[in-house]
Amino acid sequence: MNYFIVGDIHGCYHTLKKLLKCWNPKEEQLIFVGDYINKGKHSKEVVQLVRKLQSEYPNTICIKGNHEHQMAEYILNDTPKHQIKENYKNTLEHYDLRHKYKADVLWMRDLPLYYENSVLYVSHAGVNFLGFRKFKQESMWSVLRFRGKMKKMKKLQVIGHTPTEIGKPVYMKQYHTLNIDAGAGNHDAMAAVVINKSGKVVQTYVEKVLKIDK
Repeated sequence: MNYFIVGDIHGCYHTLKKLLKCWNPKEEQLIFVGDYINKGKHSKEVVQLVRKLQSEYPNTICIKGNHEHQMAEYILNDTPKHQIKENYKNTLEHYDLRHKYKADVLWMRDLPLYYENSVLYVSHAGVNFLGFRKFKQESMWSVLRFRGKMKKMKKLQVIGHTPTEIGKPVYMKQYHTLNIDAGAGNHDAMAAVVINKSGKVVQTYVEKVLKIDK
C-alpha cells in the first residue's frame, strides 16, 4: 500500500475535503502530520471528519501537533480564559471543548508523537539533528515544536509545522526530509503527498485555502 500524507490543516475543513478527493482509500494509507485546529474557522468540523475517517479506516494514522498538545493542556488544566493564547481562545468560542466536546480533547491528548515503518518516519515538526529531548512535549527541541536542522535518517522524514516559503511541499536533500506544511491557516495552501512502498514521492497535491475557511 502507498501512503497519502496530509500536511497541516488548521481548521480549514472545506479545503481538507477538497484535498481528500485525491485520496484513494483502496490503495493508500491515510496519514496526518497534525495541527488540525486553530487559525482557520472550522476546527470542530476538521476534528470530527478526521476522527470519522480514523473510525472508518482503522489504519489511518493521526499524529499530534503542537496545537493539539497545547489545547489539551489548556482544557485539562482548566487554564483561565485570559491566559489562553488568542487563536486558541478564538477556536474555543465556536468549539466547546471544555464540556460538549471533551472527548475530542482526550483524543488530542492521546495522539501519538510519531509514526515509523521501514521507509518512513512521520512526526509533526521532525527529529532535531541531535535527537535531543525529541519526545519532551514542552521542549522547543521536541518533535512537536522544533524548527531547524533535522536529523538525517535513512528513512524519509515527513514533517509539517513550519510553513514552506513557496506554499507547497519542499524536499530538503541535506536532511532527507520532506516538509509538507504549505501554510493552511495562514491563508496559503494545504498539501498532501503520495509516497510509495519504497519511500519515494510519486505525487504531490496542493489546494489553495478556500475563502470559506479563512
